[in-house]
Amino acid sequence: MSENLRRYQTGKHLEAFILLLLMQKPDHGGHLLNRLTAVLPEEWTVDSGRIYRLLRELEATGCLHSTWVTEDSGAPIRQYQLTDHGRLRLEEWVREMEVRQQSLASFLATYRQIVNENSSGADA
Repeated sequence: MSENLRRYQTGKHLEAFILLLLMQKPDHGGHLLNRLTAVLPEEWTVDSGRIYRLLRELEATGCLHSTWVTEDSGAPIRQYQLTDHGRLRLEEWVREMEVRQQSLASFLATYRQIVNENSSGADA
């Protein structure tokens, strides 16, 4: 498989992105899927079923609160809103991602240093 065609699952970070988008504004599952697709790198795939399962899990743990909303003439939709507990969970994600970002930056810097050293040594 070509490196350009490689696809990545959102995995455990999907929760963080959902919390982040719901911090921006309350929303429903279908619209969240569209928003996620717009903000995530194109290499990432988003499983719509996983979004709905995660929304229910986050509500069960008190991170989200939902209400039924009827828009115009359509069927009612479940709209999710971030709770105070959800904001705290999002802050935990931010701290975790900051540490992960530092770790990845260290990894990449070390990798580049090794590659440069090996390239320089090949010329000698």
